[in-house]
Amino acid sequence: MRIPEEERPHFSASQLTTYLQCPLMYYYQYELGIPWKATPSAVAFGGSIHRAIETVNRELMDNGISKDEAVSAFNKDWTANLEENEIAWGKPEESAELLDKGQTLVGLYYDHFRDSKPEAVELKFRIPILDPTTGLFVESRDLVGKIDAVVDNGIAEIKSTGRTPNQQEIDANLQITLYSLAYRFLYGTPEGKIQLVALIKTKEPKLEVVETHRDELDHTRLVMLTAQIIDCIDRKLFYPNPIGGYGCSSCHYQNECRKWGEKK
Repeated sequence: MRIPEEERPHFSASQLTTYLQCPLMYYYQYELGIPWKATPSAVAFGGSIHRAIETVNRELMDNGISKDEAVSAFNKDWTANLEENEIAWGKPEESAELLDKGQTLVGLYYDHFRDSKPEAVELKFRIPILDPTTGLFVESRDLVGKIDAVVDNGIAEIKSTGRTPNQQEIDANLQITLYSLAYRFLYGTPEGKIQLVALIKTKEPKLEVVETHRDELDHTRLVMLTAQIIDCIDRKLFYPNPIGGYGCSSCHYQNECRKWGEKK
């Protein structure tokens, strides 16, 4: 019997990268569903920026929007975000600083893209874990996600970040590779250019647009990697990052991790 699409297990780029970073963190977050005690300020800020840019893009697609309205979209979301969530601040003045930076960054985005007209915004997809080149197929799950924007038959991925990304890490970004694969499944044709729009929250906020590309080999490697990670998850292979990598010092599951391996 065919399982309805909405009930089929799925896998996302966030799940993939979380397991690669630390299988035990994946276990706590996705298998046990242990909630965070508080939302890191960077995550809260990124969410508000992302939703504000989504509003801007939808208005650009339909009716147009003014710069003041674009900045107002961020202000409203940031205010609601602080009211609805417990935020883990790095310093007392961080909330006001991020408000100023968010307003500046959304304004910069508007200035750069105000004449564009996206064809799709937050484009949801659910595609098979299938490599058209090799025929590798993982039947147990689907790949899911949302493409931030489709512009000029290409992909635009919007990221807020604390530093300027370099070309090498953008070219290797698995989320962008997944979006490229999904675009080709959805549209039946290769995407045009792929743009990473980096909203950089440095002391002087700035916007940078970096182009990248993906080919069939990138897709093959992604599907192979995903298949192997899913196999590890299905076999319950969960262990802490053995060398203490990026993110350990700010991980939400440090207490649980310290207890890992204790006799029950």
